[in-house]
Amino acid sequence: MKAVKLGSVSIFIAALLVAGAAYAQVVDPGVRSTTGVNAGQPLASVSANANDLAFFNAGLAQFNEHQTVTGDNPGLGPRFNLDGCGGCHSQPAPGGTSPNANIFPKVGPNPQSQVIVNGVVSGNTNTIPSFITATGPVREARFPFFFNANGTANTANPNGGVETLFTVSGRADAGNCSLQQPGFAAAQAANNLIFRIPTPVFGSGMMANIDDSTLLINQANNANNSFGVAGTFNHNGNDGTISRFGWKAQNKSLLLFAGEAYNVEMGITNEIFQQDRPLPGEDGNGGSGNLGLPANCLNLAQIGYPEDITHSNGTNAASSSSDITLFKVFMEDLAPPSLPPLFRAAQLQLPMAVPCSAPLAAQSVTQHRSKHSLRG
Repeated sequence: MKAVKLGSVSIFIAALLVAGAAYAQVVDPGVRSTTGVNAGQPLASVSANANDLAFFNAGLAQFNEHQTVTGDNPGLGPRFNLDGCGGCHSQPAPGGTSPNANIFPKVGPNPQSQVIVNGVVSGNTNTIPSFITATGPVREARFPFFFNANGTANTANPNGGVETLFTVSGRADAGNCSLQQPGFAAAQAANNLIFRIPTPVFGSGMMANIDDSTLLINQANNANNSFGVAGTFNHNGNDGTISRFGWKAQNKSLLLFAGEAYNVEMGITNEIFQQDRPLPGEDGNGGSGNLGLPANCLNLAQIGYPEDITHSNGTNAASSSSDITLFKVFMEDLAPPSLPPLFRAAQLQLPMAVPCSAPLAAQSVTQHRSKHSLRG
């Protein structure tokens, strides 16, 4: 009897050691496809429902659309980083991250580097910042601090707001709006310039569906992990719950995330962010004394505010929805990238062998959703 018990224990320990070793040796496989075939697809439940799929495709089309100051797709500017969501979120497929022409030639060069060539901005009033290159990443820029009068960074006066790269000044549809780009060269010389690249949104609907309690349990279970991962959650200031989306997970929902990005990245006002956004300092922050954008750069679309609205004359859900709602639906219904068969097989074996403290998505508890395509 004792020999049997010892044998069972030995086998169990050996199994755990093998499983632990396998878990420790899991590495990022790197770029899994240069064609994008394993990313950018809707959830299977969305594909199985004609109405959901039509809504998703309408969101995808809007995500890839190019906006203008006036005309059929109005509201761009007066300051912006690019004229469409899909240009920045394109690798390896729409909804992804910054394009890289060397890895994904089909995506092409960094679209921010092509805005003058493509007529998105006027070369008479805009220059391409030195940190934006054809083979480099799409970048969003920030100045960590406001500046002293002598051009140095005032470390006692924090900034950190987005410094949008381009202006509509000089465009034929921008009237007499005249704005200068931020002083990127001076900021770089003062070592007062930081960047980030676009975050991918694949599987975002699933992220939104994880219950707060699951996140808190996983955090507690991994407090002493050996992976070098630590941190805390950002919380929504209104109800105190965990927020999930954006550069610092500052946004509670995908709709809020879409509204912020439309306003901050493209200058388009919407039903959540209803005013044109001036630069930090241009808005009076940092002790500048400024009052915001000049009057000749306001309401350039000549349709009033907000520029993106819900359409009461729509004939179906997609045509009635605002752009930010379409963005939300697209991101919410995007499936996570698929895994190579061998990697997927290894992942599926892990929950049976690895202690419960391991941060596995398969153990996540999700909330019951009213939207049937996200139930599961």
